Amino acid sequence: MRERATDTRTYDPEELTALASLVAADGFWRLAPEWVPLQFAVPTRELMERVERGLRRLAA
Repeated sequence: MRERATDTRTYDPEELTALASLVAADGFWRLAPEWVPLQFAVPTRELMERVERGLRRLAA
């Protein structure tokens, strides 16, 4: 099953440019704008196995 997030937020083009510059310069994560999501899935064994299977499919 593939899960996709639906993002209905709008962004200021200047903020997107600033974020792109930050990433290109290997910027420190906490310097990212407030609207960048900082929430992640809890790293459970099941999640790690799922990620591994996905990566193996991509590598094959």
